[in-house]
Amino acid sequence: MSTVKVLPDLRAGGGAQMALDAGLLETTAEVIARRYTWAPPALSIGRFQEVRLVPGLPFAVVRRPTGGRAVLHGEAFEWSFAVAFPPGVPATGPRAPVDVDGAYGLVAGAFAAALKDLGLTLDGHGEVPYQRSALCFAGALRYDICSHGQKVVAIAQAKRGGRTLVHGSFLMQRPPDELTRAVEAMVGEPWEGEGLTGAGVLLAPETIWSATLRKLETGLRRFAAGREDGGVPGAAGEGRSDG
Repeated sequence: MSTVKVLPDLRAGGGAQMALDAGLLETTAEVIARRYTWAPPALSIGRFQEVRLVPGLPFAVVRRPTGGRAVLHGEAFEWSFAVAFPPGVPATGPRAPVDVDGAYGLVAGAFAAALKDLGLTLDGHGEVPYQRSALCFAGALRYDICSHGQKVVAIAQAKRGGRTLVHGSFLMQRPPDELTRAVEAMVGEPWEGEGLTGAGVLLAPETIWSATLRKLETGLRRFAAGREDGGVPGAAGEGRSDG
């Protein structure tokens, strides 16, 4: 029996997508996962992030319910995901982590294990340095997924009423120049981030997501059994709201 309810993929604007994620954070009573794409393109910013808006932007700017830095979204070059956990999950076993980082590490570990199974070589922690930047993909924290010097998955989280929302972005390739130039004008720094193609790999989003969901199911069962081994990260204080 599945421990994760998977919603159909959704193509919609940024405001609608963030409203859905915020709704999951407020109401979920089960583990729910979804994959989604942004149409038209949008720039999401962290819950407390300040940016300078400039006239004539070719995308909408929306605020996430999670922290972190700015992420450029668009179905031609990126896709997003969210996993919502009800109170007490994944901390259902006697030795499972009891704080929000357990869920964060569980999702990151599922992505890492899935990508390794699909043949992607991942960089070790610290191989892609963290940079103080307004842009999420400019540098990596502990649970960000990187390959060949490129950050490919960014993850952020929020907790409310005992529920946890872990969502993030999978950068497949460099966004179009029209969009990156507009972002550069907003934040005053050059765009960084080539994504999966920058790492020299081509994988279909559906393939990555399906493999990640299988690893997520496995990780949840291990947590429920009170096990913290098996290659799925547990709690940690780093990378708590990257984005």
